[in-house]
Amino acid sequence: MRSSRILAVDVGAGHVACGVFASGATGRLVLQRFACETHAADPAHESRWTTEVAQALGALASRHKLGGACALAVPGHLALTKFAKAPSVAPEKRDKIVAFEAAESIPHPLEEVVWSYAIVADDGFDLEVMIAAVKFDAMQTLCASADAAGFPAERAIPAVLALRHAFRYNQPDAPAAALVLDVGARSTNLLFLEGERFFGRTLALGGNALTHAVAEELRIEFDAAETLKLQVLAGRSDLPAASPSRAAVQRAAASFAAKLTLEVNRSLINHRRQSGAPAPEKIFLAGGGAQMPELAATLAEKFRLPVERFDPLRHVDLAGDARAAGADAEAPRLANLVGLATRLVAKHEPDASLLPPALTTAIALRKRQPWLVAAAALVVLALLPPILFFHHRAEAQRERIAALDAQLMPLRAAQTRNEDNLRQIEEAKKQIAALRAAYATKSNWLNFFAELQERLVKVQDVWLDKLQVVRGPDAPDGAAAEANAAAAPERPPLRLVLSGRLLDVANPQSRVSRESLQRVKQLLASFAGSPFVSAVENERFDTNQNGLLHFDFTLVVNPNQPL
Repeated sequence: MRSSRILAVDVGAGHVACGVFASGATGRLVLQRFACETHAADPAHESRWTTEVAQALGALASRHKLGGACALAVPGHLALTKFAKAPSVAPEKRDKIVAFEAAESIPHPLEEVVWSYAIVADDGFDLEVMIAAVKFDAMQTLCASADAAGFPAERAIPAVLALRHAFRYNQPDAPAAALVLDVGARSTNLLFLEGERFFGRTLALGGNALTHAVAEELRIEFDAAETLKLQVLAGRSDLPAASPSRAAVQRAAASFAAKLTLEVNRSLINHRRQSGAPAPEKIFLAGGGAQMPELAATLAEKFRLPVERFDPLRHVDLAGDARAAGADAEAPRLANLVGLATRLVAKHEPDASLLPPALTTAIALRKRQPWLVAAAALVVLALLPPILFFHHRAEAQRERIAALDAQLMPLRAAQTRNEDNLRQIEEAKKQIAALRAAYATKSNWLNFFAELQERLVKVQDVWLDKLQVVRGPDAPDGAAAEANAAAAPERPPLRLVLSGRLLDVANPQSRVSRESLQRVKQLLASFAGSPFVSAVENERFDTNQNGLLHFDFTLVVNPNQPL
């Protein structure tokens, strides 16, 4: 029997969204309640992503009083999707033939992943399937975190499949061939639809790449760069038009749009070459990246197609609670939530469950419970007293566990702050070490020039016309070199190119004497004994001018006495 209510949970790289959907009297979806919690999206804390998700789910449960069995959208950076063709066979034989294709397509042993498949098309000759897989440990951890927060998962599908459901529901009048891009924080889901057939791929390029580029250029923290990016791209920034910060965001956005467009084009070319699919007639943008003007403009210019923002709430009615919670403002990021709920109104949808086998078995058992209750009624009556006793004991333990969880929440937050503080301390140590090194060598140039002057005075009648500093091709200058000294890889040594002349006082009107040439050679050889010089290279002499000896040479600076 089809459920009349679905609690949908979308777990993203930087947010967790939750929506309660029902089927309205008109047959349209109704979003009754909505809530969204953001969490740290810094790639440097990728290992803490599951913990951040658990804390965000806990916040949804406590602040908004949400919870219960849910449908879960597995994010693109966790789920692997592959599309394959196999001979069309009877339904009872499909599992075996698809298992063979999965073993060939999934780059992990099947016993290490949770995998499933959805039928894309079956024309009686070829069977087209979408194979989805998640590493078992990652899925088990995600489901356990959701369960601990009060959101036990009873259904889990890859986000690209949820995007397909949302698009088909909201865009029944879409062109026969359409391309949908859901740009998230860590990855982008690419969905190509051709009638009822579809093709999907996850691109490892998301909004975090843009934020990281801004943070690197402006040398600011990731969170500050994320705030700046959102303000500039949304048109809410007070920065002047010529501000370097605004320009950095715009450059990063243009670069991100170009890279993403290149990846999309490459994926489309490969798909069309393998499947013979037609070119898309229109492009739809979803996710947080849909609000980036540069992306829409770049896609439109590259593919010469109309680009439109996909509205996941186009055919969804909003209840008062959901509207007050800001569902309208968050609409670009709600495609996965809507896609999880469309089974309330769609009779036939391809599905691919990614729940671990133990959870699947538990859910199947839970669905059979109404039939088992009647058969076990007499046994329950006989065992009622001990059951009540242990029930009270279990309730007490659950209350205790809930209290301990509440106490652990601030400790987890403190742990996060401590880790951030330790990281900042390590960075400060590196900067101090670099500054100490710079301080220790600040007088080397003065000492070097003093020694150079002393050697020239000893030779007499000789002077320098040019001194040029030649650094390695990748070497940074100034403060950047000092700040990165401790962490930078080994670079080519510094070189000094010098040119000079010696006046042959004894022979002013004739060619330079051998004695003068020998004096210059001795001068250059004396530089090899300098503590600032490791080698003398490229010695050249010109004796063509009467009375003057021109010479050029290169000093290789000793890396142990840097200048």
